Amino acid sequence: MTNSPYTSGPAPDPNATPGPGAPSFQYRPQDPGEVQYGQPTGPVLPPPPTWGQRWGLLPKDDRPKQITVILQSLWIHLAATVIATLLGLTGVAALSVVLGVLAAAVNLVLIWAVAREQLGRFRSANPRLPIYIGLGVLAVAALYRVFNPFTVVAALILTAAILLVLVLAFTRPVRAWLQDRPGNRPRGEQQEQAAGTPLDPQAPPPQWRGPAGPGSQNPYGYQPPAPPGPPANGPAASNGWPQPPR
Repeated sequence: MTNSPYTSGPAPDPNATPGPGAPSFQYRPQDPGEVQYGQPTGPVLPPPPTWGQRWGLLPKDDRPKQITVILQSLWIHLAATVIATLLGLTGVAALSVVLGVLAAAVNLVLIWAVAREQLGRFRSANPRLPIYIGLGVLAVAALYRVFNPFTVVAALILTAAILLVLVLAFTRPVRAWLQDRPGNRPRGEQQEQAAGTPLDPQAPPPQWRGPAGPGSQNPYGYQPPAPPGPPANGPAASNGWPQPPR
């Protein structure tokens, strides 16, 4: 390496080791754990609910704890119904199967209506009325299991789950939650609420307006072109082009 003609002295050796006072141009390696690359800069949305949260097996943020306990009790009732139906085959098998299928169907309908907030499909002004009717059907099916010695324990579990759901249905958080959800109201009330919701005011579209009077001028200095009039007859209508011989 040669020295520049504008500097004096010998050329520096590129392979020489820098001294303690010389500036160092080496960068210290950075710990990759200190800086997280690829992190989102905007607001992070919460993750979607899981299957257990959606159907009430697990708690959900926008759902009261009492509603979650009601759904969990219905799931326990469904599992006990299946077990009681299998154990009831030792007695009158046909009646046990019919009551088991009926109780399971009512149980699934209640779980779907409460978890999906669709109690308004039953067209009842009180969203708790379908729950009461469903619990009555489940209580009749559970009462039959008491008379079979093989299904007494399952019948006690069924009765306890029904009583827990009935007690929680009278609590204030459950009543407020059922009334506030639009899906738990009848279809007519949903349409009236949607029709009564005021819409956001929108600005009218811009319109071109002419001058206020014949003697006024446009304040922006723009004059619209005058529409072309009908062509005049005679030699005065000549626009400068040669006329044909006559």
